[in-house]
Amino acid sequence: MKKENKKTSEESEQTFLSYFKGDVPLKISFWGIYIFGWNIVVSFVLGFILLRMGFELNTSEIVMAPITVLLAVGVWNSAGKYKGKKIWSVLARIVVAIQSIGSITNAIALLMGIDFIQWIYLKIMNIKQLGIAILFAA
Repeated sequence: MKKENKKTSEESEQTFLSYFKGDVPLKISFWGIYIFGWNIVVSFVLGFILLRMGFELNTSEIVMAPITVLLAVGVWNSAGKYKGKKIWSVLARIVVAIQSIGSITNAIALLMGIDFIQWIYLKIMNIKQLGIAILFAA
């Protein structure tokens, strides 16, 4: 019985390593694991669980940022090994780079006590108000 458990854990480790190294095909790595598996299913469930445990949304965003980056590395490496049209590997890398930068920036800001999303919203609202004031002043 213990041999089966050891084999299963080794297989799981090998599966993650093959994903991380980019050995998983890009369409599975990007669409299956990164977009559907992580961004839609797991992050939603993890966020829900953390919220039900009493954590704030900011805490779940801080917890999920490093996971997002780790999974992005797998997509990045898969894109590097992709043999199809170059545009798909470039677009996949752009998406994971933007999301990783955004996740890490937001997590750092939250750790520093800045709600980055609310800050951006307030800046946009100030620009809109300024624009409206200029229109009515003319």
